[in-house]
Amino acid sequence: MIAHWISRCLPGFSVISLLVLLLLTSDIVTWPWDKSNSRRGSTPDGKPHPLSIVQRIFILYTILVHVNLFGFTFRLAYALFNMPRETKRALQRRITWPLSPSADRRHLFDSVAKATQQLPDPSTFKINIITIDEVDEPEVIHAIILPNYNEELHTLRTTLNVLASHPRARTQYEVYIAMEEKETGAVEKATELSSTYEKSFRRIHATFHPAGLPGEIAGKSSNVAFAARHIARVHRAALASGTCDVIITVMDADTHLWQDYFTEIRRLHYTYVEEAGRTLYCCPILFDRNADKVPTLVRCADLLWSFAGLSTMYPGTNVSIPTSVYSLPLSLAEKVGGWDSDPTAIGEDMHMMLKCYFETAGNVVTRVIPIPASQCNIASDTGRSWWRSLSTCFARYRQALRHMWGALDSGFAARCTVSYFRLHSRCLFLRPRHLFLSHLLFEAHFLPCQLIILILFSAGYEHLTPSTLLHPSMARTFRVTDILRTLSFLGMNVCLALYERWHTLCLHTRRKDMLEANLTDTGFSHRVWWHWSFLLERICFPIAGMVFGAVPTFQALFSHFWTERLEYRVSKKPAFATGDGDLA
Repeated sequence: MIAHWISRCLPGFSVISLLVLLLLTSDIVTWPWDKSNSRRGSTPDGKPHPLSIVQRIFILYTILVHVNLFGFTFRLAYALFNMPRETKRALQRRITWPLSPSADRRHLFDSVAKATQQLPDPSTFKINIITIDEVDEPEVIHAIILPNYNEELHTLRTTLNVLASHPRARTQYEVYIAMEEKETGAVEKATELSSTYEKSFRRIHATFHPAGLPGEIAGKSSNVAFAARHIARVHRAALASGTCDVIITVMDADTHLWQDYFTEIRRLHYTYVEEAGRTLYCCPILFDRNADKVPTLVRCADLLWSFAGLSTMYPGTNVSIPTSVYSLPLSLAEKVGGWDSDPTAIGEDMHMMLKCYFETAGNVVTRVIPIPASQCNIASDTGRSWWRSLSTCFARYRQALRHMWGALDSGFAARCTVSYFRLHSRCLFLRPRHLFLSHLLFEAHFLPCQLIILILFSAGYEHLTPSTLLHPSMARTFRVTDILRTLSFLGMNVCLALYERWHTLCLHTRRKDMLEANLTDTGFSHRVWWHWSFLLERICFPIAGMVFGAVPTFQALFSHFWTERLEYRVSKKPAFATGDGDLA
């Protein structure tokens, strides 16, 4: 129990340790065993006093943190530079990829890639209208879990309309609306949706997570876990025979997925047959529905959240972290024991990836689907003008707190690492892939707070210490970190420019698909880079990172010292102009 509490509070302990380090670095107090003269100024012969041990540690650590910040920016730029090309290639496969799973897919892909010197404009593509009925072979079944906890009916209907517009929806999509039993009107909502869309999908079914189950909390993680158990029962015979080609996709209630997301999974599933049973598929998220109608700080916060996932999806990456939307074989989900429903699994996307990683002894394969999941920014409908903007910011902060509550996953990873060593007498930590994963967890759950603390301390230390008393090594450290922060700031502006190009490509493609499907109520948010609100992003993202990143992380980390439970509150989704778009 104590070990569990300590591991759960690891990020919080790291903040306390850093504060102690900075306190000692400032010369207010010293280590009892530190005999070095750490006073400021110079010795009688004009040389500076030697640095104390903690000051040396501070110099090393603050430089490492700032190098990490710049490294994140570089990884992100690399991912954004490659993503438009990969997205175009995936879109091109709409018209070049064969229907039969037994075809030599890898050979075909290579030949197409070599023969195509210039990728065509995806806006000219037509939706592939050929369906699985024309193929006499076993096919992948996509079991799509649509979590719903107090979501509005309009949001769910719009999401289902988009899925139903896909050519393979009737033959390959099984939709499971994962609901909470205690939600008022849940049964009526499920009945209406099931009856409306029963002819649009291979199967549509609602599951109801019971209230009051020991150790479980209401929210997305428990709803997904309960729905996944139902899916396993439905496909029990296929699981038992070892011929189960069911892939579970978890998404948000407001997520709009392109048909290409599922066809890319199908392609990879049949191309890499030997690895298919231990592969987790993830995709970037794109806020392209109402971004032009929310406050700049909220838009910047969502961009940074999207960038956090994108930074792990560059070519050649060891591990990719899913954000909101991901897919994995039902057989893999069963092998690892399904989704967890306890309070530590509130960030179920990262949590499930970590669970698959450890249950497969670090051998899970993460593959990036270069097709973005279209998402909405949080939008409040309370009041008008500035009050609505303020209400939206408060709602975005609550969502950020829920995101940062996922820092519990660092403790989960630490416990799994120790447990694996105890059971197998082998240390995963010595594997390069595990070191990389640990680094990603550090970026997600430790870096936001520690970077802000280091920046504030450095500014205060340099300002309050006379230049004649500032140690030359400390002065050089502050100059180096200033340069690294400036380079990171400029790098993020480069990333925003690269993002504009990818956003335009994706928005135009999705818009054309929706118009062809006669869906006019899905929302389209254009980015006009010279508009003042978008130019403001270039300088406001550090503020958004602090307000919606560092501050909620502080709150989450120190709350974990006395609780791991957070009440799950659904964020308000925007409503768009409704057209005659139902496809049932």
